[in-house]
Amino acid sequence: MTVIEGLRIAGSSAVLALVLVGLIRRYALRHQILDHPGPRTSHTRPTPRGGGLGLVIAFLVVMFAVPGLRSLVPVLLALVGVAITALVGWLDDHRSLGVRARLVAHLVAGVTLLPLALWPAAVPAWLGIGAAFWWVFWAVSAINVVNFMDGIDGLIGTQALIFGAHLASAGVAGGLPETFGLALAGASAGFLIWNWPAAKIFLGDVGSGALGFLFVLGGLLLMTEGQASIVTAFLPLFALFLDASVTLTRRLRRGEPITQAHRSHLYQRLANGGWGHARVSLLYAAVALLALPITALPATWMNLGIVAYFLAVLVLATTLDRRAP
Repeated sequence: MTVIEGLRIAGSSAVLALVLVGLIRRYALRHQILDHPGPRTSHTRPTPRGGGLGLVIAFLVVMFAVPGLRSLVPVLLALVGVAITALVGWLDDHRSLGVRARLVAHLVAGVTLLPLALWPAAVPAWLGIGAAFWWVFWAVSAINVVNFMDGIDGLIGTQALIFGAHLASAGVAGGLPETFGLALAGASAGFLIWNWPAAKIFLGDVGSGALGFLFVLGGLLLMTEGQASIVTAFLPLFALFLDASVTLTRRLRRGEPITQAHRSHLYQRLANGGWGHARVSLLYAAVALLALPITALPATWMNLGIVAYFLAVLVLATTLDRRAP
């Protein structure tokens, strides 16, 4: 793919997302679809939600314009999973759905990944049927982790932009992961114009859930192309999932309901402790960006680079965790 073609894909996705998110913001304001400040939130004024729908639509429109995509049945089925996740999130943004209804929808969406996930290039043969359970679990987990981490302005949007850049740079030139990554990065950039602190609109469940699913699908496409292991495919998301995993473990130990809103994630404690939204989002973005050159290292150096990256992130996270309120 030429530079001009890449810019066309990313640019058209960004412009479309920018326009659509603006229209959705007007719709949310008109129908009072708002997130109100509270003791467990990190914002101080009522803010429209649901802007992630514009990001998702922009991404899907650009992807469906890719020549030959309609003949790739496993990929099309996975994109149906994206639509399912976005739909249940949009409904939840309008009127709160029960945990069970959301979980069933997320499981169905996860199953749509299986024809693609069980390709031999993506899954070691020895995993057998266990691979199916793993990918459904990973999809459902990612949907909910991204939803949990979507608590301050700009955080998830910047992570999506960087992960899209990762897919575009790590994939084969002209391959589907490259196009996928450019479309995701562009749509995320268009959304960020509305979401950068102070945000004029939030992703909502429609956006956070769909992005979680898109993260899994993008990494999986990179693996099926043979350009990445499961570690390198998802490496830029390590800090995001580390924060969520540590917080979830702590809450389970304390006997706290894990579905209840809270402000105990590290990113929330930093933002509410004086760092502010922009500084915290840029910190997480910088950590994600540092993973990109590691995934481009020669094979003989890559494992060492991955270990060093893990250790550096763990040390940074531990230091900040001890100092955060």
